[in-house]
Formats: sequence, structure tokens, C-alpha cells
Amino acid sequence: MSGKIAGRLAMFLLGWTLSAVAADERTLPTEKDFFGEMPIVLSVSRLPQTLDETPGAVTIIDRDTIRLSGARDVPDLMRLVPGFQVSNSFESGSPLAVYHGGFGDFANRIQVLIDGRSVYSAFFVGSAGLQSIALDDIERIEVLRGSNSAAYGARAFLGVINIITRDPGETHGVRVSKTAGERGVSDSLVQVGWGSDTANFRLSGSRRGDDGLTSIYGYDHFTNVHYIGDIDQMNGPYGKNHIGVFNFRADLRPGISDTLELRVGTSDQYSGTGNNFGPGNPQRERRIASAYVQADWRRNLSEDADFLATYSHTDEAYTDNFVYAPTPQLIIDSGGNASNDALLLQHSFRLGKDLRIVWGGELRREAVRSTPLYNSPLLTTDFTRLFGNLEWRLATTLLLNAGGMLERSSLTGSNFAPRLMLNWHAAPDHTLRIGVSQAYRPPSMFEKEADVRFVVNNILLGEGYVARGNVVPEKIRAHEIGYLGEIPALRLSADVRIFKEDIRNFIRVLNYLDTQPSKPQVAKDFVNADNFSIQGAECQVKFRPWRDTQVIFNRANIRIDSLDLGTSTSAPKHASTLALFQKLPGGVDLSVIHHVAGAMSWQRAGNLLQAMDRTDVRLAMPFRIGATEGEIAAVVQNLGSPYNDFNNTFYFWRRAHATLTLKF
Repeated sequence: MSGKIAGRLAMFLLGWTLSAVAADERTLPTEKDFFGEMPIVLSVSRLPQTLDETPGAVTIIDRDTIRLSGARDVPDLMRLVPGFQVSNSFESGSPLAVYHGGFGDFANRIQVLIDGRSVYSAFFVGSAGLQSIALDDIERIEVLRGSNSAAYGARAFLGVINIITRDPGETHGVRVSKTAGERGVSDSLVQVGWGSDTANFRLSGSRRGDDGLTSIYGYDHFTNVHYIGDIDQMNGPYGKNHIGVFNFRADLRPGISDTLELRVGTSDQYSGTGNNFGPGNPQRERRIASAYVQADWRRNLSEDADFLATYSHTDEAYTDNFVYAPTPQLIIDSGGNASNDALLLQHSFRLGKDLRIVWGGELRREAVRSTPLYNSPLLTTDFTRLFGNLEWRLATTLLLNAGGMLERSSLTGSNFAPRLMLNWHAAPDHTLRIGVSQAYRPPSMFEKEADVRFVVNNILLGEGYVARGNVVPEKIRAHEIGYLGEIPALRLSADVRIFKEDIRNFIRVLNYLDTQPSKPQVAKDFVNADNFSIQGAECQVKFRPWRDTQVIFNRANIRIDSLDLGTSTSAPKHASTLALFQKLPGGVDLSVIHHVAGAMSWQRAGNLLQAMDRTDVRLAMPFRIGATEGEIAAVVQNLGSPYNDFNNTFYFWRRAHATLTLKF
């Protein structure tokens, strides 16, 4: 089935469903049904704010949307957010979700948080923690589209994803689910919750696995013939993967004014890589393991003030090694381990009825141990951060947010990231935003200290990355104008963002001749090579024509003005998503999501991708057996033709799977 046919099918299902319910006047919502209270956002300025008063454009993916989407992990959900690019490939280490450009194998220009804890990986120089949480544990995801280093530091260079898990007080009982389907899809979940008025607990374990993406290239050793098509993966790149995740959360209320939240978790990811096309990259399995502990203590000081103290520790390990067949004495190893510790203190309070303030500080240490990558047993980077945000109601209709963060890195020195945003409530339910921010991204440890050499018997055979340490922090200055509005008469809400992001000192890879060793070698280094701008517009529209119907439309138009071809094609010039969520008679849920995007390239992959055209369909039926609630859901991902995912080798073919969920 071609992509065009799939798209037409999606539009047919949309039209058929809407026409089927149009005749039933009882399904028409009242204004009260459609317009509830404005959602409260927690992760933009570090102050709880209604959506129309945040200093930036925010997309909220709530629990119902997560369930109805049919997604199996967080990156897939990011297709519902305008401006994001997503790859399902494990060839990059883990599936990716990036904003305004796939500039590398890891998302190192957006900050990913889980309950406020950064899952930035010092080893992978990016956010590799999107697979460390089961979707059933998530209450909602808040995505700030735009730089937010003023609140979260250098990692939030282009944006923030904050994953907020469910309150364990709302997950009492036992929940189990099993998913099975095409291309080796096999997922399992067990979730147990219990507690009382003063203490609530949740324990969850999950496993997700499939055969990975499929190569269009195959090779038959017996006939010496290359194939193109949906072939046995063992003839091509080896992409099988599985992920085991364990998470525990305890919420304790020792007193009226105090809350203590404890979290512990582990994740273990095994992903296939390599191929049998040549002897230098054999099929093998890589492992990414992580474990964390987090403690949050919050004290309510008064009706208008509170204090938060947070500590977290994370360990991670990476294993990937193999014998290089052309030189059997050479073992290629890129493994190692890393850790990070973070201590955060935060105080928020009100001064009068028109002024709220939050301020605080954070100490963070990142440590990496990898002799193969750094030729050093241990490297550390210390961050010291002091932040603050002021929310000042200048008038009934005018709200000013002014904030910033002073951040010092032991690797590159100090920088200050300010933000200024003015929200004007031009009319009831209509808000205009205008603002500017500035931020810096210091080079990662690998970009600054990499030293990868291949030596056998004291003879240098070759070099990979040999960083000379000349890079300085990247800089961004972002300007934006936004609109957030609701139109009751049309049962419609809209969020529009027009932006220009000027980036200076962009860091990328450059080959150079290293003359320091006894034998000169061509090595790779990181350099400040580009100054460019990213500009365009994004919109997200939600439409409820009837009470049981929701239509979501997202659109992003992005232009990257760079002389470098890889940089200028790092985001599609246009991308859009149309989603229909319909409740049918008997409580049956129908979801149709159609996503299209123009061609782009993942810079490290180095190939221009084809345009993407994907349609997903989900049909789910609830049931009850005595006191047991259940649901049977069938999902087909990518009804149309296979599309190119990460580079010209890996394609996402159709996947159909079914899920049985029971709640006791």
C-alpha cells in the first residue's frame, strides 16, 4: 500500500467517523464540556503557571492521548509535537526525538527530564533516557518548544521535554498488559500500586522488544547476489533489540506541610548492530544499562511559599566490543561507564498579589570512565548553577516573565542565560506572547577530550576522534512571537509560534591530519564551524466537533540558513500531523494518526532521507469481567510504504500488533 493510499484511507476514516456521529445532536458538547480550566504547567519557569501565562509555547501530551496514540515509547509520541524529528532506529544507540534539527546521533541540545531529574547522559553526550520509562507510568508530558536554559541550564539549548509520572495514590491495584505482533513485537508490563492516606507506593516492571528496523539491502553468500526489498534481517544489519525497565516510587506525607517522594529505577537495553557485508563491522549486541535513585522533599512554608530539595544519583554503563577481522589482534572497544550526581535547592514565594518569584541553585557532577574513548581512567565535569524567575503582573492583561541562569562549568567556564517574555491577554481566551532569550551550550566531554586511537603491539594502526580541545560554547539567541487562543463558537483551540533562532559557534566534526604521533594519521576533531539561523512557524490546533471526537492538527515549517549542506538539511522544511480520536458506541476507541514530513538528514548519518509518509490506526474495545477491567487493542503502525528512518539503510516497515490489558 503506497503512502498516498494510506493517507487517503486516513482521510476517509476521518470523514466517515465525523459523518457517522454528526446526526446525533446528543453528542454535541456544551461550552462547559469543551472549555474546562486552563492546564497548569510545571516545567517552564519552575513556577506552576496556567498555559496562557507560561513564557513560551508548550505542548501537553496527556494520559488519554498517550493511550489512544498506540505508541510504544516516548520518541513515537513526539510526532504529535510540532517541530520535532523522530527516529525509531537503535543504530544510533537509542531511538531519537530532537527539536529543530537532527544534528547528531544523540539529542544533546534538548533537556529531557523525568519528574524533574535530568536524564542527560555524560557518556552518550545527550539525552539517552527516553527508553527508561514505561508509558503506563506516565501521567503527562510537557514539551517546551524553545530554548529554556534560563530555567534548566545548557542542556535546554533548544527545548525541554519533562515527563511527569503518575501519582501512586491513583494507581492502586494490579495492572498487567501483553503486546505481541509483527516483526518480533513483544511487550509486557506489570504494575502494582498500594498505600494509605499518608503513604502510597507503585512498583512497575516492563519489557519491550522487536526485530528493529529492516534493511532494504541484503546479501546471499551462496549466490553472491545483493537483494533489495523486505528481506531476512540476518542478511543485513542486525537490529534486534529489547529493553527491560524497573521503576519504584513512594510518596510519603509525614506531616501536613511536608511531602517526601522517593524513586528508584533501572533500565537494561540490548540492541543489535553491525552487518555481514564486510569483516570490519560484525553483527553483535550492544548494551546500555542505567540505574538511578532520586529523593524530593517539599515543605509548604505558607499559602504562597514553598521549599524544594532534590538529590539524584545515576549510574550508566555501555558495552560494545568486537574483534576487527582484518587485524585479529585488534579489539574495537567503545565501552565504559559514567555517573552523575545532582543536588537542587529551590524556594518560591509571592511578594504582594502581583509578584511571584522562584530562585535556587544546583550542584551537578558528571564523571566518565572510558579508556578506549579518552585514553584516561576518569574525567569529571562540575556544574554550578544559580537561577531565578520573576513573574510580574504589570496590569490585569499584561504578565512579564523575566529570568535567567548563571552557570559555571569546570570544563569551559561561566555563562549567563537570560529570558524575557511578555504575555498580553488581548481578550478573554486569547493571549499573545513576545519574547527573547539567550543561551549557551558548552562542548561535551567527548567534544572536548576525545582520544580514540587503535594500537596493536605499540603500533598505531589508525585514529578515530582525537580532540584538540579548541572548541568554545555554542550560543543561541532566540526571538519568538506566539498566540494561544480558544474559540468556543467553533469548539477550537490554537497555539501558534513564529520563531528565529540564531546559532553561533555550532560544533561539528572535521577531519584533520594529526602529526603528533610517530606516524601521521587522519583523525576527527570537533570544531566551531558554523553560524546559521533556524526560522519558521509552528501551529497546533485542537478541534472538538462533538463530545466524543477530538481532532488534532500540527504543522511546522522550518528553514535552516546554513552554507553547510548537512546542517541546512537537518530538519524537514515542512512536517504535519493529523490525528483523530473518536469514541464509538460501546466505548470503542478509534484513533487515526497521519504524519508527513519533507526530506531531512541526520548529520552523523550523512545521507539525505526520503520524505516521510506514515499512517497509524488503533482500534480498542473495553470490557469487564466481574471486578476486572480490561481492554483489547489492535494497532497498525505505518499502513503505507516503508519509509527511510535513520540513514539510507534502515527502513520502517508496517508493524501490526495487539495488546491485552487487565486491571484488578
